[in-house]
Amino acid sequence: MSSEKVGGFTRRTFIKGAALGTAGLASAGILTRCGPTDDGASQSSPDAEKPAFMQPPAPIADSDIKETVTTDVVVCGAGMAGLCAAIAAAQGGARVVLLEKGEYTGFRGMEYGAVDSRNQKQIGISIDRDEIINEIMRWGGYKADQRVVSLWADHSGATMDWIEDMGKQLSIAAQPVAIERQTIEGTFFKYYPTVACEFIPNEEAMAQEPKLHFPTQHALRYILETNIKNLNVDLRFKTPAVQLLRTDQNQVTGVIAQNDDGYIKFNTAKGVILCTGDYANEPEMLKTYIPSSENIYGITYPNKLNTGDGHKMGLWIGAAMDEGPHAPMYFDQGLNGMPPGYKPVPLTRQPWLGINVLGDRFANEDLPYGYISNGMLKQPESMKWVIWDAKWPEEVERFGYIVCKEMAPPLHILEEIEELIDKGIIVSAQTLDELAGKMGVPADTFKATVERYNGLAVMKKDLDFGKRSACLTSIETTPFYAAKLATTLLVTLGGLQINHKLQVLDNDGQVIPGLYAAGNTSGNFSRL
Repeated sequence: MSSEKVGGFTRRTFIKGAALGTAGLASAGILTRCGPTDDGASQSSPDAEKPAFMQPPAPIADSDIKETVTTDVVVCGAGMAGLCAAIAAAQGGARVVLLEKGEYTGFRGMEYGAVDSRNQKQIGISIDRDEIINEIMRWGGYKADQRVVSLWADHSGATMDWIEDMGKQLSIAAQPVAIERQTIEGTFFKYYPTVACEFIPNEEAMAQEPKLHFPTQHALRYILETNIKNLNVDLRFKTPAVQLLRTDQNQVTGVIAQNDDGYIKFNTAKGVILCTGDYANEPEMLKTYIPSSENIYGITYPNKLNTGDGHKMGLWIGAAMDEGPHAPMYFDQGLNGMPPGYKPVPLTRQPWLGINVLGDRFANEDLPYGYISNGMLKQPESMKWVIWDAKWPEEVERFGYIVCKEMAPPLHILEEIEELIDKGIIVSAQTLDELAGKMGVPADTFKATVERYNGLAVMKKDLDFGKRSACLTSIETTPFYAAKLATTLLVTLGGLQINHKLQVLDNDGQVIPGLYAAGNTSGNFSRL
């Protein structure tokens, strides 16, 4: 499991984009239904009281169009959701154009969640469908559309099997992920082993550029990109979609994109699918929908590609957005002194003693990432210090942390820890007074906090915050260590409202014909 959890399973492990992008396309009939071919654009008048991103731009004039392309389906965004949607449409016989804003396809997630994939069944993993659906709904306050959540639960396993089958044809194997690597025993949050499988790359996959963090990402990218090529999908890089086309009858009939040469009009016979990712790099959208982001350390992926392009294009023609505030995927991985996009350092993210800059302990340190981050954001400077001692190599095993907190390569690198100590990013000292001085916290308060915490460790009972006893470790063996952590934003999870056929809805709950959304552009799933 990875990233912020919803009741123990994690949002990041949902393969929502892929599951909806394949099963959803079939149920929506996008591979068989044809729409009008005449085009138009939204004539909505800007509302000065609304944020600028909500105000539709002037329609792009026909005289500004440098090229016109007629096709069946246009997919906007070549991340995992967009690639899967494009492949599914092409396999169904559609002519497909895939537009990508950046120079490469986008792969960020390291695990892919599902229910009842072949690999899960192979090792005896069984997830109660009704239980996990209701758990998602419960943690979202029943604001999500249960039909959309059920679509993921009912089709995600088959979607992963579909990807696995494509991989087999390219000598890419998929292996199950042991339940021990997905769950943590003894916590107050139930962990669901939704990780569908782990892809094993071949040499060709590992040779691809740009390099990614994890081998499984290389394998999945190779599978999807190779199938895009083999199916003759018209993939266009550095060509972001900028404006949807629609008729007076509200039918979306295409999209205008822009490359270095100017505007290109794509007329679609069957539909436009928005898979442009999230809006983490659009400050005004963050301020509007996730006000708590004002105090975060930064954006984990600050490449400026994910600026809510699909969200905005939908809003401009009257699509409904999930009501705010939206669910942010916060990570407690910001390492003070390093860029927000610096890789996770698992040693600093173990459930060690955590204190604020005043020297006080303030929370159970053994919480899901997002909850830890929420607690940090309420503290002075929105940061915390984590403190451990020289016994750490023997202690970390009993925590049982997994995924990007797992004390194993490629994220845990002992040489990196030594470098961070040398740079002073991780501070070390022979006494608590010296450590407090380097941390800049009140020494008397800090030492009293450590004394109290050491007493709880001896008791094996956290009387203050209820942390499980396996995570209570004393601070007594020199050298002592500390690192200052902050919250980073991995991804935003609010999107355009969709139905169970992935059709985008307007503010009256009516379908906008010809327009679909998947992945982090789509809503009605992860709600607060």
